[in-house]
Amino acid sequence: MQILNHEEGRVSAPGLYQMPARVYHADPAPEPSLSSSIAKVLITQSQEHAWSEHPRLGKAPDAERDPTRPMEIGTAAHKLILGHGADLVIIDAADYKGGAAKASRAAAYAAGDAPILRPDCEKAETLASQVALRLARIPGCEGFQGAPAEVVAIARDVSGAWLRIMMDRVEIHADHAIIWDVKTGDQSAAPQTLGRRVEQMGMEVQAAFYIHVLGLLFPHLQGRIAFRWIFIENDAPHGLCVAEADAAGLHIGAHKVTLALTRWNKGLKSGTWTGYPTQIVRVDYPEWAQKRWAEREELELSQEVQNFDLNKSPWRPLDWEDAA
Repeated sequence: MQILNHEEGRVSAPGLYQMPARVYHADPAPEPSLSSSIAKVLITQSQEHAWSEHPRLGKAPDAERDPTRPMEIGTAAHKLILGHGADLVIIDAADYKGGAAKASRAAAYAAGDAPILRPDCEKAETLASQVALRLARIPGCEGFQGAPAEVVAIARDVSGAWLRIMMDRVEIHADHAIIWDVKTGDQSAAPQTLGRRVEQMGMEVQAAFYIHVLGLLFPHLQGRIAFRWIFIENDAPHGLCVAEADAAGLHIGAHKVTLALTRWNKGLKSGTWTGYPTQIVRVDYPEWAQKRWAEREELELSQEVQNFDLNKSPWRPLDWEDAA
């Protein structure tokens, strides 16, 4: 399947495209489409939240969150690693406390560019060079550097919903495909930390969603599409780890995507995007917190407090039987 260039507006059919990030994030599908980020909102919050975050439904044009310096490093690193993205504007300042630096940053964003402080740009350049060096040592990563970058896949689900993804890089072969996703950040890339990070950030949803969308365009590759993260640390020595979700993660991710699709389709069909319950709810105190406190009572506090029943406390200010 050919990758088509698309610069403005909406596409007319499913396929693979390369387009500016602003066009992708504005949702170029023929109808409002579901992305993995909106799918996560549907799963963790509500239909109402998803509606308010979607660029073609309820999101205000100026509702973007202010980027942080780690986010700017990530943007610059992606540009340098992938060779695609907004032009970098290097600001000669150590931070954004000065008025000139703030003004230059605002002007760059207004022009659609990617501002970055000089020391942060140097860090992004180091990150990019480390990705190339470290990937070369890992078997199975040979195809990353030559694979097409920032490829958008737009497909129509069997439920009728339009879906869209933007892949950092993608390898499409005759008998298999590999989707690559680069994750920079201040968090550790140590292998033993990645399971918790994937679960906390809902990355299993992203993996299952991307695999599903690409499989819709290439049915003969279904079951043979791999999703790989490249985790790299912002700080020296810029540790890097390449990882795939295990079977359990992909299984749960696929079930979560099904839930998101169900809620998405209901909202589109009815025009009603429900929020949180319109009733008083009972908060479930976490089981792990109950267990932790019970252990503390037993091991640490039993000598200090003989009885935790408030009605039997020796420190009552009043005799309740006479207080009427």
